Amino acid sequence: MSRLQVLFSIHVSAKFSRLLTVIMCFLALLSLGSIAFNLIDRHRQIEQINRTQTANDLLTQKKYAQAAAAYEELLQTSNARPYRLWTNHGYALLGLNNYQGALDSCSQATALNSGAALAWNCQGEALYYLQQTQEALTSFKKAIAIQSENEVFWLNYSNILADLVNHKAAVVASKKAIALFQSQPQTAQTEVNLAHLYGQQGHSLLELQQNQSALVAFEQSLSYQPEYLVAQQGQGIALYRLGRFRQAIKLFEGILRRDDLTAEQQAISWLYQGISLCETPQATTAAAAFEQVSRLTSNSRLRRMARSGCGIS
Repeated sequence: MSRLQVLFSIHVSAKFSRLLTVIMCFLALLSLGSIAFNLIDRHRQIEQINRTQTANDLLTQKKYAQAAAAYEELLQTSNARPYRLWTNHGYALLGLNNYQGALDSCSQATALNSGAALAWNCQGEALYYLQQTQEALTSFKKAIAIQSENEVFWLNYSNILADLVNHKAAVVASKKAIALFQSQPQTAQTEVNLAHLYGQQGHSLLELQQNQSALVAFEQSLSYQPEYLVAQQGQGIALYRLGRFRQAIKLFEGILRRDDLTAEQQAISWLYQGISLCETPQATTAAAAFEQVSRLTSNSRLRRMARSGCGIS
């Protein structure tokens, strides 16, 4: 190789080496830029996760106004599963008794994800409080169709069936809800729910004239919440219908000693106390009970029944 060729070879090699160095530096800069962007993006993701967790914690703590505001802010800045944010925002508004707002929010969630069971349940609750009962029933059905083993969905479903006077279906739904709640770890809230479900089941059974089964349901309710007024009154009515008048009288006497009754609740208890007394040798004392009904309530039906006295049918 001539000296010129050697020099040319060295020159080309040096040039290539410098070019390679420039390329490597450029790639390194690109890599550093990519790392920087990834770090910024990662930081934003962590920030969103933390803000979402804060909003969720506020909802769990029943700080509904703060939770609603937190979800509203997230909905403006986050693209991560917005249907969940809309759903939780709806539940926060339910806690604030803003039923139309809750309906709007949860409807947004179901529009984004028709398989969002919690959003359908939220929508059902909002519709129920807005007195759109049939529409609420449809929403609860959709929630159950998606998550058939959710005890809260069945509880809501049974309640609304009872409100719609579909008592046979309400009893079936309440039994399903009870079985699901009983399969869960027992907590104070679970016991409240079970007391409510057995009480609602008992009243549906009374409507179906299944008085003995109703009595059993009320007794079950009271085994969870001994002071649950709905179940106490239902138990007294079932005892009256079964002809166990003295037991009914004793029960209503106990209820009337409570100091937390509304005037209407007192009136109902006095009415059943009176009609139970009518069936015993103490019939003459029933008049005083009926007078209490007329004094305590302006409900025309209750007052009419009280005026009928022992001739009530």
